[in-house]
Parts: sequence; structure tokens; C-alpha cells
Amino acid sequence: MSDDAAYQSLRGFISLLDRTHPGEVVRIAEPVDLAYQMQALALELERRRRFPVLIFEQVRGHSIPVISNVMASRKGLATALGVSETELPAAYAARLKEPVKPVVLPARPFPSTCDAASRPTSAALPIPTYFPGDGGAYLTAGLLVARDPATGVSTAGFHRFQVKGRNRLGVSLHSRRRMFDFQQRAEKAGQSLPCAIALGLHPAVGMGSLSYPAPEISKFEVVGGLMGEPMQLRRAETMDLDVPAWAEIVIEGEILAGERSRRGPSASSPATSRGAARTMSS
Repeated sequence: MSDDAAYQSLRGFISLLDRTHPGEVVRIAEPVDLAYQMQALALELERRRRFPVLIFEQVRGHSIPVISNVMASRKGLATALGVSETELPAAYAARLKEPVKPVVLPARPFPSTCDAASRPTSAALPIPTYFPGDGGAYLTAGLLVARDPATGVSTAGFHRFQVKGRNRLGVSLHSRRRMFDFQQRAEKAGQSLPCAIALGLHPAVGMGSLSYPAPEISKFEVVGGLMGEPMQLRRAETMDLDVPAWAEIVIEGEILAGERSRRGPSASSPATSRGAARTMSS
């Protein structure tokens, strides 16, 4: 996929931001470690009141780069919606009320690989450890996608995922949110909940996932309203689930019924460092 890929891709957004706002995309060519270094740089820039998109091009031990701060600035969010910073609040509020149904593409929109047979391990991905007090490595920008077992309506939201094993992650589900309800309904029926984690997304997808539409409206419809065009989805490789077509990485698995594990500690969220997390197998 080229840097000037479709409007709905992360790469397309970064290319646009780099062209329209020089300095808002910073590429770090020096090798960095998975533990602490990337977070340290982001925090130092935050201390200086700078919030550029950071692209760590060389992560030791991995061929995949890491991108952070995609949703860290109002300038970036405004660019994602094609408006000025002053127009951002009103545009966001208005577009939330204009959902657009997504479209499912017949195939993936760019060449990619599928490792369904080999069951890749968590070590294949550059998952950082952010602080010395963390209980392990975390995915912090993974969009969890699942479908309501009762209604068939999909939802999506960002959740914290802690690496628990070679193909297991712990996911913390908020008890007053849709995903928790989906998982509870599946579990009461004695079933695991099929789901996917999408990584590397256009900021509008994140902005839409933070909304609270009516139960019958998918958050992907909200994203379409924000973009002003149908959000492009594709069928998952191993399950009957539609996922963001332009995601850089999609991890497919299920939230296991009846399984819980300790979560944390998480130095970045000390108030919520204890408790139980559902177990997801990929």
C-alpha cells in the first residue's frame, strides 16, 4: 500500500497531515527498544506541549514500525475530518447525527498476508511496555470489533490488551458499555464471543468509536457520518465478522467464555490497576 492510499487509511491520513502541516509528523530513524523508550519520547514532547504523530521506523527485534500519537492533537483530528481546528467541535457534533451505513468490499483493498494457519504469536508484533511498573506489554490502540449475539449489530471500541501468553491477551471490558453486554450474552449462552482487534486506523475510526449511538446503530455507521462517505469494511479471514478494510493489522480470535485473569498493574492507570480481565485467544 502506498503512502497516498485511500482517504480511509492511516497512511493516507499521515500523508495528508505531513503535506498540510509540516512538523506534525515526526519520523524517528534511530533504533528504539520496545520497553520504555517510545513512551519516554512521547512524554517529553508532551511536556513541551508538542503532540506530533510519531513514527518509530526501527524497533529492535521487529520489522514492523510503531506509530503513536495518531489522535493526540486537535490539529490532527481536524485534518482527519477535513475542517479547521475552530470548526472541529461543531463539525464533529453535527456529523455524529448523520450516520452512513458502511459498505463491505468484496476483497481486501491492498495486498496483504494472512497467517490463519500458522497462528502467529504475540511476539510477532512490536507490543511496547510503557512504564517500569507495568505488569507486561500492552496494546493501547487496538479497536475491538464484535457483533451482538442477539441483534447482529456490530460495535467497536478501544480497549487495553495485556499480553498474557503466546496467543492470549487479557482485555478489560467496562461494565456499562456495549462490548461487555455482548460478551455477557454470549457467555450466558455458553459461547465465546468471536471478535477482532484492528490496529493502524484512520483517526476518524477512533473518533466514531468514542460515540454512543442508539443500540440499533453500528459505530461503523457513525464513522461513515464523520467521513462523509460509507466506511469500507471487509470480511474477516476466519469468522463471520466485518472489520475495517484499511486496518494495517487485524488480530482475529474470541473472548473465551468463563475465563478471567488478573489485569495490571498498569503504571499509566493506577486507579484501575487491579481487577479481572476477560481472556481473549487469537
